[in-house]
Amino acid sequence: MRRFFIDKKQAEKAEQSGMIVIKGSDVNHIVNVLRMRAGDCILFSATDGREFEAEITVSGPDEVCAEVRNVKLNTTEPAVATVLIQGVPKGDNMVLIKKKSVELGVCGILPVITEHTVVKLSPEDVLKKKTRWQRIAEEAAKQCGRGIIPEVFEPVAFKKAVSQRPEGELKILAYENEENNTLKKVLEKAGGSYRGSVSILIGPEGGFSPEEAEFASGCGFEAVSLGKRILRTETAGIAALAGIRCYFED
Repeated sequence: MRRFFIDKKQAEKAEQSGMIVIKGSDVNHIVNVLRMRAGDCILFSATDGREFEAEITVSGPDEVCAEVRNVKLNTTEPAVATVLIQGVPKGDNMVLIKKKSVELGVCGILPVITEHTVVKLSPEDVLKKKTRWQRIAEEAAKQCGRGIIPEVFEPVAFKKAVSQRPEGELKILAYENEENNTLKKVLEKAGGSYRGSVSILIGPEGGFSPEEAEFASGCGFEAVSLGKRILRTETAGIAALAGIRCYFED
């Protein structure tokens, strides 16, 4: 069943009236791209965890109306919330990272500018990229059946991103110079019943400088190795997220 997202206000109206009215860009997607018509079934995910199974009653050029047939709770969201703190890479690698991390259950993506970041972003670039990256995250969330749209934050400086992570969070630094500690060891130390949040910190091409690794450590991040081979930046985050999902079995 095709999935679209609605906000809390729309969900409350759907609960009261039994109808969902969609306007804006989703109308074009539903009507012209998917060619859905009256009688077709559609799924709406709300930001509060509810899902509305509905049947389209009106499929027009300006709005789509659907009658709610069933309301249930979303079961696809992981029990452990994970934030990917990703050094901004070159080219379109960030697009791949966004798509795959959303599929792997990340709840937020925080791009960071590090010492080895090659990309130079002007204020205008930041706004354009954030808008594009958020759209990509939404498309990926629809495709893989997420209950939420993971938030893509504006790129920030490394020290700001690292120092502002909340206390009590499991903080992990993927670091190519770490030889003994592994992701598996850190997760096992937290335990399978851990239900706090996790931040995984991934460097850009060239990784982190020793000074950055030391600063992250001082902010509570535990350095881990992701294996005997050095992974590319677009691979490292995906590998780490897959390991986290596998360990917590969600």
